[in-house]
Amino acid sequence: MAEIHAITEVGLLSATRTSDSEANVTERPCYKQVEFTTRIQQALGVDLGEVSCHIVDEAGMARVMGSAGWSRGDANGVVGFQLGKDVYVLDGAPWTTLHELVHRAGINADRLNRFVAEGLTEAIAERLRKSPDEHRPTYPREVAWIKERLLPSLGMDAIQLGRVIAQSSDPPRALAALMAKAKPGVDEASLRAQLAPQKPDEPSFNLRARITRPYPKAQRDDRVALGAVLTLAGAALLLPSLMRGRT
Repeated sequence: MAEIHAITEVGLLSATRTSDSEANVTERPCYKQVEFTTRIQQALGVDLGEVSCHIVDEAGMARVMGSAGWSRGDANGVVGFQLGKDVYVLDGAPWTTLHELVHRAGINADRLNRFVAEGLTEAIAERLRKSPDEHRPTYPREVAWIKERLLPSLGMDAIQLGRVIAQSSDPPRALAALMAKAKPGVDEASLRAQLAPQKPDEPSFNLRARITRPYPKAQRDDRVALGAVLTLAGAALLLPSLMRGRT
C-alpha cells in the first residue's frame, strides 16, 4: 500500500488574518484516506504512490487553484482539487475525498479529456462507495454519458474501463483503441486526438452537487471537440456540447 504522509489542514483563515503564513496548521487525515486508497488500488490495480491530502477552507481552495492557473471565480463551489500528489478537500465536504483519490490513481484531466475523466471518476466512485457518507454525486451529465453511452458501447463497466485508463501510459490512445475495436472503420487517430487532455497542467477538481454555473472555457471546448467525433456502435455518442451550464 502506498505510504501516506504530509497530511495537513491548511487555509483555515480567520477574518483578521492577513497572510497565508498566519493560518493555523494542524495535522488531520482526510476522511477515510487510507481505506479509500486501499480500495482504489485493489479495484484499479495501480499504486497511488505518494499522496498528500490537505483540508482547506474556501479561501485556501481559491489560493491553491490560483497557484495552478485557475481564476478565483473558477474556485467558486469547488469542494475538491487534485494536483499531482496533492489532494485538496474542502473542510466540511469529506465526501469528495474518494473522488479526488480516484483522480490521483490516474483518471484525471492531465491524462484524458476532462469531460471523460470526470464522468469516469464519478462512475468509479459510485461503484466503490460502501456507505452514503463516502460519496455524493457530482458531474451528472458527464456520468450519464459514461454510463448510458460509452460503457454499454464498449461492453465494459466503470471499474473495467478505469483499470485500462489508470494502468495505461497513454490513456487517449488506449480508449481510442477500445472504441475503434468496438466500431471498426472509425478514425482512431481522430478519436485519440479528441480524447487527449486539452491543455497541460490544468488539474482536476470537483464541484458541489446541484450548483449551477458556466463551465470554464477549457471544459466547454472539451465537449464541443468531443461531440464532433465520438461515434460508436452505429450511434452518435454526442456530448451535450450545447449545454453551457450544469446543475
